[in-house]
Amino acid sequence: MFDQYKEGTGSEYARIFRLLSAAKDEAEKLQLRNLMHLTNMALLQVVIDWDGIDPDRELDVNLEKLLGSKAKIAMKDASENLILIDRH
Repeated sequence: MFDQYKEGTGSEYARIFRLLSAAKDEAEKLQLRNLMHLTNMALLQVVIDWDGIDPDRELDVNLEKLLGSKAKIAMKDASENLILIDRH
């Protein structure tokens, strides 16, 4: 009757984080402030879901610090998938 909720893996969250970060960077370049705010909120929600945090119950969580640590993880995962091409 109801579809079961499937929890994402760390690599899936990292991929979503990278995509949203790229969208935020592009919105910033184009000075689309509303889109920047939306991507910031989406990034925060990804981090909350990634760590399984309930913000209503866990009021002492430092979300800014958590966001920074997840960004490091997401970007570290990305470097393993990058291929650098030397331009001549």
